Amino acid sequence: MSHTVLLINPNTSRPTTDMMVALAQACFQSLQRSDIQVRGLSAPQGPGMLTTQEELEQAAAMAEHPLVLAQVRNADGVIIGAFGDPGLQPLSQSVSIPVIGIGQAAMQQAVQAGSPFGIATTTPQLEQSILNQVRRYGWIEQFSGLRLTPTAPLDLAQAPERQYQELADSVAACIELDGARAVIIGGGPLAQSAQALQNKLAVPVINPIVAACELMAQRLPPT
Repeated sequence: MSHTVLLINPNTSRPTTDMMVALAQACFQSLQRSDIQVRGLSAPQGPGMLTTQEELEQAAAMAEHPLVLAQVRNADGVIIGAFGDPGLQPLSQSVSIPVIGIGQAAMQQAVQAGSPFGIATTTPQLEQSILNQVRRYGWIEQFSGLRLTPTAPLDLAQAPERQYQELADSVAACIELDGARAVIIGGGPLAQSAQALQNKLAVPVINPIVAACELMAQRLPPT
């Protein structure tokens, strides 16, 4: 018998969903949890990338979409694959299975890895939302600051090498200028860049997809 984890991508980009599912499945394999199988679900409607507060709020409403609820009922756990954790609270309250937001999991892991922690990301219009999120989860005293890439997020999404370099510069600023002892890459679609940056810098670089999978593995008993 195996567990099914539903990874919800709150945007409509199927390639992003596929990338996050592949990364999550590989993470469970590395944890020797072959009993956990990952199924992906893209938002049935909405933006292809969450870059504004309005889009984040729109994505949060997806937690109540009938298509989403139908798939959640057939899962043993749910991962919300956007850093702002849209819909996490209402979905958690409506089901009895583990529901984990990647932002929530990443911050928890970062504090354990070494505080203060910083966040590097690509979405300047979500800056206040991210700061509110850190405060809401109770980590503001352990937070060293947020660093943003200079290029527009949709442009970076089309240029993986440039995205990697700008995120690397932002991570370096978190460490060298803000004193971070762990840095989160703030975004599900940024997971590949986060993977590439791991083990290349002086402090832990937290991949939020991996952090969520590791937390899920703790919450689902082996079969």
